[in-house]
Amino acid sequence: MTERQDLWASRNETWRATIDLPYTGGALPLIGASISLQWRLYEGAPGSPLVSLTGVAFEDVLANAEDQASGIPAGVRILRLFPVIAQSVLEGLPTAENKPEPGDADRYVWDAIITYSDGVTDRPVEGFVYLGKGTVRG
Repeated sequence: MTERQDLWASRNETWRATIDLPYTGGALPLIGASISLQWRLYEGAPGSPLVSLTGVAFEDVLANAEDQASGIPAGVRILRLFPVIAQSVLEGLPTAENKPEPGDADRYVWDAIITYSDGVTDRPVEGFVYLGKGTVRG
């Protein structure tokens, strides 16, 4: 099942996110796997994505005390993603395409795809990403 998670970024700085995807059960078979991330103008937008990251850094860990303090239960595993998008890329994204109110952030859709070593893919997360003009919130 694909989890929904909304994200925030800002046009005035490089986006360095930490995205936690908690899950139960045994560790995922991530040896030899790769993770990619895409941003599109809207769900199902044709053509190439606005942003496409391949080889996103990740780790698969058990929830620690700090994770538990933020609401993730003990014994739960976390697939933690570390995507980075340069400010120059964010500045170049189209604006006002989703008709935000004046001063509101632009909204895009995003997802992440895991490609396992055997070629099987999984889409564990999707959501909106809000791109503001100034400081990141959220």
